[in-house]
Amino acid sequence: MKNIAVNKYPKKFRNELATAFEQFNLYTLRLEEAYNKLQSRVKEIDKEMEDTNARLKDKVQELDSLTKYLNSLLGSIHSGVIAINVKGEITTFNTAAEEILSFSGSCVVGGNIACLYENADGGESLLTEAIKKGQNFINVERKIKTSQGLTRMLESSVSLIKDSQDNIIGAVEVFKDLSKIRDLEMRLRKADKLAAIGAMAASIAHEIRNPLNGIEGFSALLARDFEDSDPRKKLVKNIIQGTKNLNKTVTELLVFARPVRLSLMNSRISEILDRTLFFIKEDMNRNGIDTISIHKEYGADDYCLKCDAEKLQQVFLNLCLNAIQSMTCGGHLTVFTRTLKGENDNGVVQIGIKDTGVGIKKEVVRKMFDLFFTTKQDGTGIGLAIVNKIVEAHNGKIFVESEEGKGTTFYINLPINSHDYMDSYSAFIPEEEALAMQFA
Repeated sequence: MKNIAVNKYPKKFRNELATAFEQFNLYTLRLEEAYNKLQSRVKEIDKEMEDTNARLKDKVQELDSLTKYLNSLLGSIHSGVIAINVKGEITTFNTAAEEILSFSGSCVVGGNIACLYENADGGESLLTEAIKKGQNFINVERKIKTSQGLTRMLESSVSLIKDSQDNIIGAVEVFKDLSKIRDLEMRLRKADKLAAIGAMAASIAHEIRNPLNGIEGFSALLARDFEDSDPRKKLVKNIIQGTKNLNKTVTELLVFARPVRLSLMNSRISEILDRTLFFIKEDMNRNGIDTISIHKEYGADDYCLKCDAEKLQQVFLNLCLNAIQSMTCGGHLTVFTRTLKGENDNGVVQIGIKDTGVGIKKEVVRKMFDLFFTTKQDGTGIGLAIVNKIVEAHNGKIFVESEEGKGTTFYINLPINSHDYMDSYSAFIPEEEALAMQFA
């Protein structure tokens, strides 16, 4: 039937139709072949992509491991590391930098280096200067001030960061904190000075004290031979008083020359201050001083410190007496405590003794803890030096703020439960020499 149906068409048409079918079959075979090749190529590409992805995954893991290693390396070194780009934006800030500058890396990364710290002389940071000048800096010592008000002595080395075309893309600074080293050097110089003074004091004690005791004893015997109305008796009393003053000076010098031995025990600062103010009030009553009022402003956190309560009481007592002496026309004596964030995790307790007296000149404030410096006619310049020495023995710091005509405030910062007391303060000051703690 089919052949009959086809045969009814002309032969020419039948030939063209057969050719068309052959061409269609040919194109179908070619298309099928191309499709098979395409599928094969797709499989090859998939395999190549799989291999490439595997290699990329390995590279990412390798890069991630390298990044973690570098971060661990930066975090473990004791030197601070800060890197910036050409815009001055911080890109790297390691753990040591956080500890030295008291900043969190997460808070400063991305910020500008100018907002972090500046040189104490007002100049720009060493990183910014290195990028501007296009040069490295090696082992540069400088003092910097952070935006939090902290002052640090640093030794820094800065290197430029360049790309493959030798273009500057940033700078990195590696630095270490020299503040503690400089502080130890200063303490060492003080220790050498104490050793020299100690040798001198021992000689003075032997060469001067014995003759002074003889002079005082003979003068007392001589005074018995004169009537009270005899003017010579007054002269003899002046001799006796002069020898006592010289003996007191020698005693003060001996106390300062001897290192402090601390008898450490847990004590509350508020209790030590209360005992101090009790003696102050008794002294004021004894001398008829009723124009000075005393105020206590203790902080909410009453910490128990490991300290020498008697030595600290001597410090507080003399600072309070000094404050009272400055308020000849009356005024207010305020004793306060508060806690501050310190260099260690526990922080510090700050004790303040504030008066409304005559105040102290700026040039005097800078020298007032120096040995033998005094502004009093009958002073020796040893008392405040001893006060400073006892505070340092507790690993603390003392400083002063004063304004002429408005008053003075002494601040004493003591670390909370710090056991890092200096070994150089190991000798014992006899309690009978506490008299030498009176201010000069």
